[in-house]
Amino acid sequence: MTYTGSKAQAGRGSVLSIGATPTEIGECADVPFNRPEWETVDTTNFDSGSDEEQLVTIRKAATFSITGNRVSSDAGQVLAEAAYQSGALTAFTFVLPKTPVQTTAGDKYTFNAYVKGSTFKVQPTQKVEFSLNLQTSGPVALVVGS
Repeated sequence: MTYTGSKAQAGRGSVLSIGATPTEIGECADVPFNRPEWETVDTTNFDSGSDEEQLVTIRKAATFSITGNRVSSDAGQVLAEAAYQSGALTAFTFVLPKTPVQTTAGDKYTFNAYVKGSTFKVQPTQKVEFSLNLQTSGPVALVVGS
């Protein structure tokens, strides 16, 4: 195989949306999308020899924090604040930009999460920045772009 250059993609154009009818959360700047990790249980026994054995059980719900520029009139930020205030489990969609081999849509992740925290940071010499702390519940589904 001949190497013809990296196939990496930039995050520009990614979209995080909230709600059953997805509404973009505007001006997101950092979305460290932590996917759920598998829980394991130790199954080591007298027949295991000198190596520990593990069994995968379930995936643990992921948590992550999103940051961006606070825009009080942004419809998605308003919905995120409402989800925080209500404590309701809310639908989210995260769509990555198309790769060079995708012509219609980029990869799309859908999940439900609680907005556990909603904060913003204010400094006189800086922009006002929001932060949402999300706790997923249930699966994080991937639809590969085409």
